[in-house]
Amino acid sequence: MINSDHKASVYELPEKKNTFPIDAVIKAEVSDDFLTAWLIIEPPVNGGAPPTLEALRKALAGKRIVYGINEKKLLDLVKNPVYNQRIEIARGVAEVNGVDAAYELKFNPIKDLKPKVREDGTIDYQCLDIVENVVKDQLLCTITPETPGTEGMTVTGVKLYPKRGKPAPILLGNNTYFNKDNTEIRSLIDGHVEFINGRITVSDTFYVKNNVDHSTGNLNVNGNIIVRGNVKTGFSVEAKGNIEVLGTVENAKLKAGGNITLRRGTNGSEVFCGGNFNGRFIENSNVIIKGSARTEYIMDSDVRCGKNLEIVGSYARFYGGSLVVGGDFTCPIIGSPSGIKTIIEVGTDSSILERQQEIENNLPKLQKQLQSLRLLISLLMQYQEAGRLDDEKRERLENALYNYSMVESLYESESRELEQIHEKIRVKGYGRIKCARTIYPGTVIKIGPAAITITEPLHNVVLYLSDGMIHQYPMY
Repeated sequence: MINSDHKASVYELPEKKNTFPIDAVIKAEVSDDFLTAWLIIEPPVNGGAPPTLEALRKALAGKRIVYGINEKKLLDLVKNPVYNQRIEIARGVAEVNGVDAAYELKFNPIKDLKPKVREDGTIDYQCLDIVENVVKDQLLCTITPETPGTEGMTVTGVKLYPKRGKPAPILLGNNTYFNKDNTEIRSLIDGHVEFINGRITVSDTFYVKNNVDHSTGNLNVNGNIIVRGNVKTGFSVEAKGNIEVLGTVENAKLKAGGNITLRRGTNGSEVFCGGNFNGRFIENSNVIIKGSARTEYIMDSDVRCGKNLEIVGSYARFYGGSLVVGGDFTCPIIGSPSGIKTIIEVGTDSSILERQQEIENNLPKLQKQLQSLRLLISLLMQYQEAGRLDDEKRERLENALYNYSMVESLYESESRELEQIHEKIRVKGYGRIKCARTIYPGTVIKIGPAAITITEPLHNVVLYLSDGMIHQYPMY
């Protein structure tokens, strides 16, 4: 019989341990930007297998990691496993965006209008350098082109495409051009360069909206220049091309390689015109004109005109000062009733006369140089014949012989040029003076080698040279 008060004994079975081997567990992770991959290896249990190369590759393949795998590190992990750590195993390549194009201007696009400081430290308030001259084919800008960038690759084998750099802005303006590879911008013409609305522009004409004064400083341009106002006292305007002034030139300087047009005129100024001149009046000025000229009156001025000069208009006249004209001179009133001394010389280009005078002054100097060199050479040759020519004297002899040859060549060249000038003057002949109204006493007329002084008024005459004398005949 079983005692009901007896409590049954409870036996707890011992925990059964897992004795099965578990191989190493391999996990792969990829960064958010897919440029880095890691392996995490959990160690084997109960004698499970360590990581194998095949298992490592299988874990990478499970995450589609195919690019930038560190094969050496994979082999190292097989030989010397590292557990429970994040191990970088693959690295991709980030894309590199392209670089924007860049450009460098080879001129100053911004004019600060500061007066120039002279070498002695004083300030030249008339030099503001507002014009930047350039010549044909001059370099104005260099351009570094944009780059396309470099492609990248994720560890999963996906290409990463870069952004291409921005190209340079459109810089090409009027009268400019690119070189062959579009890395340079150069000038197509002689002129002045400006940076207008983001473009490089070269113009052959520079415009002055108002006066040439302290707001502009002196002006010097490679092309043409148009002044809409006056050229004020003490300032100068120089152009390789033409000059046009709508106002008056007052005690200033003008120099043009081409034509000069003065809508009004010039007073108290110095003017050089390489082409033709057209102006309303010339007063108290020194004027040199290589071409022909046309004006309404000339007063108390010294004018040299290479070709024909014509004075026309309601107040057309010339008196006071001197006039040298290469061709014909036409003017209705010459001189004045008060007998102001007025000198006119026609028939020879003033530039030819200047060159003739220059050569005639230079030839005696060259002769003197030749004589001195001959004496020196003769003395040094005597030293040489006596065997007393040391190195210093030998060098002096060589220099003397060379200089003699050069001076002799120049003397012969200028002598031939002088003969050509004489022949040119003889063949060309001389111009005429045409006066439709009156030539007043006090006027001196020179035509070629002949000269006369007017003592009685001459009316409606043409004066010309014949047989070495000045003759006249009625103009109409």
